[in-house]
Amino acid sequence: MVNADLLKKHTSAYKLTRDTAAEFHKQLFTLHPELAKYYDAEDIDPDRIPKAQKFIMLGQQELQFLFRLPAVINEERDWRSALGQIKEAYSDFNFPISEFNKVPDAFLAAMEKHAGGVTPEQKKEWEALFDKAYKDMKSWGWY
Repeated sequence: MVNADLLKKHTSAYKLTRDTAAEFHKQLFTLHPELAKYYDAEDIDPDRIPKAQKFIMLGQQELQFLFRLPAVINEERDWRSALGQIKEAYSDFNFPISEFNKVPDAFLAAMEKHAGGVTPEQKKEWEALFDKAYKDMKSWGWY
């Protein structure tokens, strides 16, 4: 069982601002450059992502969706709804939900930079949460 309280506390340490919102996409495109095509960003230097209004807005949206997951993991209907929001957001970019398994390392890299680091325990719990999310999405036939 995922330690949701630990993860909720961790998300509260990430101050989501114009200066930190695009970090998720910078990390995503640095770690997984093949995913940039879904955002029409394959020709953008990842170091320029944090200044791009598009990625500031998308980062705020996607990180808020991801930050919500620990709060709803133990409520099946809310959990599915929260994952559905992520699925819908990604479908706007034709981002296959089957690629969601590449999100955690970018998310954790952003958390490392803007949430005061990531302890081994936090990393283990985040990985368990994302693993459950990915498996549940598959069991629901989303990919």
